[in-house]
Amino acid sequence: MGWLALGVAYSICYAVVGAYLRPFPDVLPWFRIVALLLPPVTGVALIVRRRHTWAGCHWLFWATLALGLLMTAISVVGWSIDEMLLGVSTSWLGWHAVFALFGSVAPLLALLAQPHRGPREKVTATIAVDIAGIAVLTGFLYSHFVVASDPGVTSSVSGPLLLLSELQQFLVCLGMGIAAIFTPDEGWKQVYRRLAVGLSISFVTLTLGNAEIWQGFYQAASLGDVMWILPFSFYPWAASEAPRSAISPIEADEAHAATSRPWVIFGGLALLPLIDYGLRRAAPAGPFDAFQDLSMAVAIVSVLPLLMARLAVERAELRQVDAKLRLMGAAVEEANELIVIVSRDGQIRHANRAFCQAVGYDLADLMDRSRAAVVADESLPRLEEVKKVSKGQAWNGTLVHRRSDGSTFQAACAIVPLTNEQGNVTHYVQMERDITEELRLRSQLIHSERLSAVGQLVSGVAHELNNPLQSILGFTELLIDAEERPELRRDLEQVRSEAIRAGKIVRNLLAFVRRSSSERTIVGVNDIVKTTISLRSYEFGSANIRLYESYGEGLPSVVINPEEIQQVILNLILNAEQAMRSAHRGGTLTATTKCVDTMVVIEIQDDGPGVPPALAGRVFEPFFSTKEVGEGTGLGLSIAMGIAEAHGGALTLVPTEKGACFRLSLPAVDPDDRLPVPSLVAAHRQ
Repeated sequence: MGWLALGVAYSICYAVVGAYLRPFPDVLPWFRIVALLLPPVTGVALIVRRRHTWAGCHWLFWATLALGLLMTAISVVGWSIDEMLLGVSTSWLGWHAVFALFGSVAPLLALLAQPHRGPREKVTATIAVDIAGIAVLTGFLYSHFVVASDPGVTSSVSGPLLLLSELQQFLVCLGMGIAAIFTPDEGWKQVYRRLAVGLSISFVTLTLGNAEIWQGFYQAASLGDVMWILPFSFYPWAASEAPRSAISPIEADEAHAATSRPWVIFGGLALLPLIDYGLRRAAPAGPFDAFQDLSMAVAIVSVLPLLMARLAVERAELRQVDAKLRLMGAAVEEANELIVIVSRDGQIRHANRAFCQAVGYDLADLMDRSRAAVVADESLPRLEEVKKVSKGQAWNGTLVHRRSDGSTFQAACAIVPLTNEQGNVTHYVQMERDITEELRLRSQLIHSERLSAVGQLVSGVAHELNNPLQSILGFTELLIDAEERPELRRDLEQVRSEAIRAGKIVRNLLAFVRRSSSERTIVGVNDIVKTTISLRSYEFGSANIRLYESYGEGLPSVVINPEEIQQVILNLILNAEQAMRSAHRGGTLTATTKCVDTMVVIEIQDDGPGVPPALAGRVFEPFFSTKEVGEGTGLGLSIAMGIAEAHGGALTLVPTEKGACFRLSLPAVDPDDRLPVPSLVAAHRQ
């Protein structure tokens, strides 16, 4: 309330000093000019001072008010000069009346910025052009009223101008009052209220001042000038406590804010000739007819560039929106996530590249097809759940998709609804991620955890069995040495043989648990594979097995325990031999070495019966074997996998169309750290 109290005190001081200076005609005009300039200039200064705290439409609102205050200041100066210095009778009908009317209507024009809706910087230029166009059209109307009021005629002729000023001020007060009542933002509601009170006081004082002018009682530098002083104290009061600009989350979507209004300016331009004709007939200008022609020409020349600027700004906004949409579209298309947009009735409206590739369809084939066409039967009931999702909610789950070739895959899915302004769901955005690989890795992790548990169990069992076996072997040796009867010696030797076999199983179990020796050297895998195959070359010929070898050139070396890796390769070769012999008494064995990324790969493939898919996940489990009873212990592959993992590699079963293929992967040595490779053959000879 400090500004209001200051305005009241200033008005009283003005009236007192003006009455005191009335006998001094040389001083009074200058006092009046300075005193009446100070209130609007104070409001302008405060707005300029706070300009950095506002942005977008906020700044446009206050800039329009500041421009109105400047127009008022110009009109006050012109009025004072005409009346007090030049002695013009009825001076308030001069050229400066147009500026006064502009200053009065500025708050109504400022409301077009709608600052309570946020800064909305993207549409500020558009709204500014709209305000400028309306201002030019308003100025054209003001010029007609001013010119039609002939100072040489009685004051009754100026009635239309007085009526215009009253009606305009009433509309400005009404507009600001409506804004103060219906604005939801509390900060701007206070701003509108203060301005509405000030404008209401201005309306009252203007009415009193017009009554004095109409009756001829008005005197310059009297209490009647309060209409130029007191209302302007509300402008700095409102500006000093106006809220700062802050970008709210809803302003990320500017679509509803960028309302196109070029018809306002275009309609006004089209109606200018009709308005000019009507005003000339209603209020003839007489000797000022040439001035009205000039006013008409200036209005048209001014509005045409504004209309072109308005359309240019709108085109620029449309280009920005189009660029934004293109960017968003490119982001959707290039995203690795599977994105599809579905209408409310379940028809596919758009799908990105990743989704099309995942389901094996082209976009043209998917358009306007039912979403159920790419969903497996077991997931169709879940699509019914999606229809229950409303605004602000999302559906999360998994869907099984059916590809064009009939195969299926699982995808983690999140579906969100898109709504219109009434809150009704119009489309659904479906964002998915293929989790086939994740499910495989999870299954592999579960399998590894199970193997780890089996390893701990095996370790305990092996240690518990080892001591009794050693006792059995020791006592059996003593009994054999002391026994001379042949039949009993054969039985004891059979016991010793089985005990030795059991001890070998225990050692294999411990080898599986203990993984690998820490003694490593840098060697080439081609030498190991060739040497291991040479150990079985004779058996290949007798077993009708054809051998194909493919060795990669320039393979990097590996840091391994040669004996253990040779054990792994030999185990794979023996398993392949056994499988081919049991299937068709022979076959083809293929040994391949190559480099894949940072791993050196050894593949042993046969054309035997292969491993059934149902058993593929169990072949590395201890004691699991597909051989006949008594033909194997079931520890070979589990021990081989333990050796591979101890070397930082992996042993996997690779899917093939025929037979079985086991892949041993070992990490390659950095070429910069490579050491001289020892001869594997020489190592065996030693």
